[in-house]
Amino acid sequence: MQKKDTKPEIYRDEQVKAAIQELFSYQDFLDGMEAFVPVQLNKLILEEKDHVETAYDFQKKVIRPFLKVVKKSTISQLTYSGLEHLKSDEHYLFISNHRDIVLDSAFLNMVLLENGMQTSQIAIGDNLVANRLTELIFKINKSFVVKRSGNPRDIYRHAVSLSAYIFDTIHQKKDSVWIAQREGRAKDGNDKTQVSLLKMLSLNDHQKDLHQYLQKLKIIPVSISYEFDPCAFLKTREFLEKQEKSTYKKSFHQDAEHLLLGIKGHKGAVHFHFEKPLHRRLNQLESVGSNKEKIERLAQIIDKSIHLNYKLNPINYYAYDYLMQSRAFEAYYKGPAEDSLSTYFEMLIEMLPIKWKDAGTEYLHKIYAYPVKNAISYQN
Repeated sequence: MQKKDTKPEIYRDEQVKAAIQELFSYQDFLDGMEAFVPVQLNKLILEEKDHVETAYDFQKKVIRPFLKVVKKSTISQLTYSGLEHLKSDEHYLFISNHRDIVLDSAFLNMVLLENGMQTSQIAIGDNLVANRLTELIFKINKSFVVKRSGNPRDIYRHAVSLSAYIFDTIHQKKDSVWIAQREGRAKDGNDKTQVSLLKMLSLNDHQKDLHQYLQKLKIIPVSISYEFDPCAFLKTREFLEKQEKSTYKKSFHQDAEHLLLGIKGHKGAVHFHFEKPLHRRLNQLESVGSNKEKIERLAQIIDKSIHLNYKLNPINYYAYDYLMQSRAFEAYYKGPAEDSLSTYFEMLIEMLPIKWKDAGTEYLHKIYAYPVKNAISYQN
């Protein structure tokens, strides 16, 4: 399918009511609601839809109840920290690691909503907007599209427009914005900020005073940790298929498989940490020479914040020790927990074809081990 040239935009409140009516006219959407949502909640949402007139209404009356169901059925504990660093009347650029296609930003917004703060706009890849139905769902929920496909000239033109849109949205106090630290999820668990993403953010800096410009974006790194990754096996299979076939390209239907499993699969403990705005730490950039070096330093600052504030679980320590063939962190998982974790990995590995057993075993453990590896890298 050819992607249309999209400009960054969400539905304005005056557009939401008509978009809601169109969304609920699609039988596929109604069938999906019936499959995912308990009967009484589904009935309540269908009754409430006629009273949804703004994006806030949609998030409060449709998205929030849906996320409550997801939380109850797939999350053992949802926690957060660092909200004291945020002010309800300020607007920020949240840059986080990226593990789940939709839940990273969805639960971040739910945390903000339930603590009396405005929700953020959400940057999503154009691969997720494959038809009118998905376009409606995302844009009503304050999402705007990031163009990833097309010729280089069109992508650059869109990047300039996107940079201006994000800056204006924050600087003119319209909304906060959430964007992942990289294009796509960190499928191997190695959370690294893409320099190209930060370059995009700086394209709107007409004065070329990059340090001052970045200050105005009010960047807040956010660490998101999932105890269990429901898509760990799918991510491993995708990696192995790419290794075997260089022309491999994931289809929209495979994206949908990841999206649905990410929502329905068991996640265990989930934690969000909101770091302080990077104002003072950005002063480091003043002593750095070129803008290229400033951007690279900023990526390091964001990475350090995300890595050190990632909430590690026993499975992370277990996977790290497995790969390192050590018992350095056994205090975090020894006893019954170790047997349970061993069974978990054996179950996933058993589903792999024999030819992929060794490489698949290593990759599966890497998904969980990288957060430990990244955290301890700062000890020296």
